Amino acid sequence: MDQQRFITPKTETLEATKKEHTANVPAPVMESLQSYDPKTGTYIFNDDADAVENLQAGTVVLFETHSLRKIKNVRKENGTFVVTTDFAKLTDYYKDANIEYSAPINWSNATAATTTMHVGQPVISMATPMLGLLTPQEEGEGISPEGEEGLHIRYEEMIKGWKVGFNLTPEAGGKLKIKLSAEKGNVCSIVAEGFISSFTSNAQILIEDGETQQFTYRNDGMEGEMEVKFAAVGLGSEIAILEIPAKIERTILVNGVIPVTLRLKANLKIYPEVAPGSSSQVSIKLKYNSSIGFSYETGHVNTFADVTGDQAEQTGDSNTATAGIAGMGVGVEFPRFEIGIFGNTIVPYLLLNTHTSSYLSTGLLDNRPCHTATCKYVVHAGLSLSFLGLGAINHDYKAFEEEKRWIAEGSHCGD
Repeated sequence: MDQQRFITPKTETLEATKKEHTANVPAPVMESLQSYDPKTGTYIFNDDADAVENLQAGTVVLFETHSLRKIKNVRKENGTFVVTTDFAKLTDYYKDANIEYSAPINWSNATAATTTMHVGQPVISMATPMLGLLTPQEEGEGISPEGEEGLHIRYEEMIKGWKVGFNLTPEAGGKLKIKLSAEKGNVCSIVAEGFISSFTSNAQILIEDGETQQFTYRNDGMEGEMEVKFAAVGLGSEIAILEIPAKIERTILVNGVIPVTLRLKANLKIYPEVAPGSSSQVSIKLKYNSSIGFSYETGHVNTFADVTGDQAEQTGDSNTATAGIAGMGVGVEFPRFEIGIFGNTIVPYLLLNTHTSSYLSTGLLDNRPCHTATCKYVVHAGLSLSFLGLGAINHDYKAFEEEKRWIAEGSHCGD
């Protein structure tokens, strides 16, 4: 097995009792896997993978380092073993289990061998993505980083009239730099630049008598910075939520068996109200240190976000000009992590949304103008825990919210 593809935890625990009618396919046998289709649950192994030949229908099988599925059928075909399967839950395999790890996530080029990058087709959405399963194989082939650029992603595409650029680049000290841009003709330009630091990924799953009693996840010690600048003239009022179809993927291998995958993405949300003859611009920077996560225990979910050292400051002009009421808001979702176990997404997003805006009401009717600039930063966690046997836990949770507002001299905003 190529251990270089995985991050090894600093500490890890796997104490478990399996249920009846279960089996495992060892990691060395998984080297004989030719292909896997997650949509149909079909594996194709070389004919030397004798360990899969006698798998019985109805057996829940842990394919080490890869997946967990229920066997439908095994057959020989053209010198290969074809294994068809159905969905299985972690609680279908383990009767009792304590699964726990703590693993460092570092963005330096020295760790590039443990990284996969995915670039799909451009996507534009006008609504929040639905919670559900998302496997990397569904989004095209992964690209392993090679050469001097290491982790570097560079993506540029036209998405519904927006020219979108997305760059992720490692920096000294284990930081990962982001630059996200969007332009729409000569009416709007948006640039978001910043970084996140290395951090520690921690998780624990506790199963008793075939039921998940506890699931805790945390990203600890992440430092970050985000500066957002935008300028718009006569953009209009069409809201756009742009999902950037590029991601970096890291997989932690717990006890040499269980793959826990972190996928790092970014989204851009644009909320304009800039009529012809009006304009709006902002330049604001946010710095922070954070430890964020959540805990499920016996039917209840608690989120936590320890955001310290947070500083929001204006780094340039934040102005809006109009004959009436105008403004614009831009939300940058970064970092946005998806977390999966055995290819099943259980956390569709754990994200920090940095929302910057400028607003002007000229006060023509009451002679009370209001001109403001705002930086709001919010932590959200989306959970979808069917794979853990918790189908009822499929919700969005707000873990943290803070706002800083600047009011221009001479304004009357709510007074």
